[in-house]
Parts: sequence; C-alpha cells; structure tokens
Amino acid sequence: MLRIALTLAALVVAIVLALFLGKRHARRFQRSRRIHVDRFKLKRQHADIELQVFGHREVVQAIQRYARDNHVSTEAATKQAKTYLAEIVPKFNLLAYYRFGAPLAGAIMHFLYRPVVERTPIRDFNAVAPKGTVVVYVINHRSNADYVLVAHMLFKFISLSYAVGEWARVWPLNHLFKWFGGYFIRRRYREPLYHAVLSGFVQTITRNGVTQGIFLEGGLTRDGAFQKPKLGMLDYIVGSKRDPEFDAPLVLMPTAINYDRVLEDRNLTEELLGKEDRSTKIEKLNTTLEFLFKNLVRSLVKRFKRYGYAIVTFGTPIIVDDFIKEHPALLAHTFDERKESLTALAELVMTEISRALPLTPVALVARLFTQRETWSDAEMCEALERERAAFSDRVWLTREKTGAEIWKAAREILSIRHLIAEKDGVWSWNADEPMLRDYYANSLLTFEEVKRRGWPERKRDEKAVAAARQAAAV
Repeated sequence: MLRIALTLAALVVAIVLALFLGKRHARRFQRSRRIHVDRFKLKRQHADIELQVFGHREVVQAIQRYARDNHVSTEAATKQAKTYLAEIVPKFNLLAYYRFGAPLAGAIMHFLYRPVVERTPIRDFNAVAPKGTVVVYVINHRSNADYVLVAHMLFKFISLSYAVGEWARVWPLNHLFKWFGGYFIRRRYREPLYHAVLSGFVQTITRNGVTQGIFLEGGLTRDGAFQKPKLGMLDYIVGSKRDPEFDAPLVLMPTAINYDRVLEDRNLTEELLGKEDRSTKIEKLNTTLEFLFKNLVRSLVKRFKRYGYAIVTFGTPIIVDDFIKEHPALLAHTFDERKESLTALAELVMTEISRALPLTPVALVARLFTQRETWSDAEMCEALERERAAFSDRVWLTREKTGAEIWKAAREILSIRHLIAEKDGVWSWNADEPMLRDYYANSLLTFEEVKRRGWPERKRDEKAVAAARQAAAV
C-alpha cells in the first residue's frame, strides 16, 4: 500500500513538474518568436472576468427580469447567470496552445492540404496600426477545419479567441477549445439572460484587447456561396464602443478562406434537400468510417494524396471608429435603432471578404462544368486561361499559373473522388453529383451576386419543428 501511495505521489510530482517546466518553455518560445498573447487571456481568476461582466447594466437588468419572469429569487437568477458565464469563459493555456495545439494544427493541415496564407497584409497592418489597436478577424465559414486552418496560419503572429458553436461542447473537445482560448456560444438559444451574459463577456474581452475570430455567417455554407451575415456577435463587439473609456481603435479584419475540397461537403449539400432525400445517421457514420479507413490505408502504404489547397487571405481592414462617425445609430440604445447600421457594416465586411476570396483550381474547373457538360483536355486548358484572365482582380496564390497546370491539379483531385470521368478523350462531371459541382462553383460568386440571387433556405423537418414548438410551450 505504501509503495502504491509513493508511486502515485511521484507521478503527481512528475506531472506538476512537467507542466511547470513546459509552461516556462512555452513562455520562452513565445518571447523568442515575439508572439503577442493578450494579457487578459492569461487571467486565472474567474472572479476578475465575472466582476466586469456583471458590472454591465444590461446584465443586471437581465438578471432582475429573469427573476421576475420565472418567479425565482434574485439569488437564483444570479446563480443561473454565473452558470452561463462559466460555460462561456475559456481557460487559455499557453502550454496547450503553443506546445500542443499549434504543432497539431500544423500537422493536420499539412497532412490533409497544401496550406497557403497571404501574410503580407498582416505584416503591413501591424507595421502601421497604432499601439493598443484591438483586432477582430471576421471570417467566412466553409468548414469546421476553418478553426484549425486560421489558428495554424496566424499562431506565429497571435493567438485567437474563437467563438465556437455547440458542436464542440462534447468531451474532450470542450476542454481542448477552452485551452486554446475558444469561448462557447449557443446558437439559436433565445434566453435573454444568456444573451445578456454573452454580450457582457464579449464586450469585456474586446475592451481588454483580446484578439478574436468570429464567423459572421453564423454557420457553415450549405450551397458553397456566402451566407446572409448574422448581426448578433457583431452587435456585441461594436457595442463595446458604448463605453467612453474604451478609446483604443477597434478594427475588423476581413479574412477569406477557400478550399479545393471541403471535408464535409456532401453532408452540407444534403441539408438543402428534404429529410426524406438525406442520408440517415447510420449511412453518414458508415461513410465517415469508410473515409477514415481508406485514408488510413493509403497513408500506411504511402499512397495518400492531399486534398489540394487550403488558402487564407485578408481584405482591407475596416476601422469601426470611423464607421461609427458616419453611422452614429450603430451605438443606439435599442437593437431596432441599430439594425440598419449594423446590416450596412456586416455587408461591408462581407464585401471585403468577397474581394479577398482566393481562387482554387477545383473552383475554377467546377465553374466551367456548370457552363458545359463535356470538355476535352485542350478545351479545358484554353478555358482556364480565359477564366484566370476574367478573374485577374482576384487573389491567386497557388503555384499553378497556366491553364494546363491548373487543369492537372484539379483533375487529380476530382478524379480521385470520382466527380469527373474521361471517355474517348472527353471529360464530364458525374451526373449523380451536380450539387457538389455547384457547391464549388458557387464559392466564386461575389457577395453582391449572392445578395441579388437570394439565400436558399434549408428544408426543415416539420415534425421536429412542431415537436420543438410543443416542448417550448410546455
């Protein structure tokens, strides 16, 4: 028994020592690389954050309203608010982020893709930005891999605090995202007290200079095109400017992402169909397991091929302070008064993301297959040359420059997935996969084009909607 106790004690000491030395090593690594970490993210005292969040008048009023509407005491309402805050607040861990998360993110991205980032705009911005500038990276949302990609691309400059949806609130992902600085938000959750606490937290970290990353579209695109921007998170961030003591410049950095292959593209496009046309959960699980098994075998026999490019670019920074001067209603007391100005700001950000959206070989080829059903190699190469000229104002960061090189890169990826096939020297798109063709072609639509076209709605399961309404009524 004594031997077991001594062994356990030695193990605990070894773990504590490893964490202590690892933290010191991570800090040394951070200083040597001149990586900026916001001091407020390193706060270990939850009470400090709670004090600032609960100092918001809106949070106090929401607590009082919750107590009155739910017929509970103020103490019970305050306890509920603290529960919400504990769920939201991250637990940033320097060791986890720089010695585990960042290398893992890099390994995953380089294993799956050929990642490319246009870092020059970030360097140029950092060179001229006033000291103390608060930056929020506003990103288009194409894949759950976006979190990993942007973190990998930017970790040499800064660590981001992400707004992460409910999908990551499962063990052990919940701990990992909190260690990496992520904070959870409940999308489509209408409880006013929760949103008051979330708003107070977002405004608190914004005023304290924490660099954040948000997905303005709220969720993943289902048809490949830009989605209608959501105003909630943007409203919370801009709302920090109502505090007269927050005089540091607030900047929105439009961040554009595009892929040659989105890992969950089939699942996403299926959600545009009625439930009866979608794959069942068992079918999706079998497809996922088959996907993982095939890629594991390919990697073991060294036949695994990456899924093409994953590219990050940046648009022109938007200075919120200047926008407020032109649109003072942005800081109005009620949301209805702010909505028009918020919409204008959100659409300006999405337009900048649209201008910065990078081209990829697969997107260009998919676009051509929406125009014609069949192409020979020579015709495709000539058409890609014309497409590159037509999109000369778009960002092109891939190493392929000619039509022949672009076609070769895209053909390899699409052939492996059986999305295109060749017969008698003519290539055609798989007739069973028109939604994937449109999905990648739609990534080249500008935000203005999508806005004029309108946004498709996901077909709902009416039985599930009715059940949810009945449960809410009860």
